[in-house]
Amino acid sequence: MKYLALLFIVLGGIWWIRQQRKPDQAPPKKTGPQVMVPCGHCSMHIPHDDAIRGTHGVYCSTAHRDSHEG
Repeated sequence: MKYLALLFIVLGGIWWIRQQRKPDQAPPKKTGPQVMVPCGHCSMHIPHDDAIRGTHGVYCSTAHRDSHEG
């Protein structure tokens, strides 16, 4: 019985050390208000970070950018 307890303590220590060595997770995305911009083709408002940039403005998708910019 004492060997079983010792085994659990050793396995717990190994698990704890591996948890401490994991690389830091990416920071969470912002959950607050975001700047919204209209698509240059359909005028739908989308978050600025998700917008596709083109030479004549921002678009909601690459299909809209390609069709509007030729």
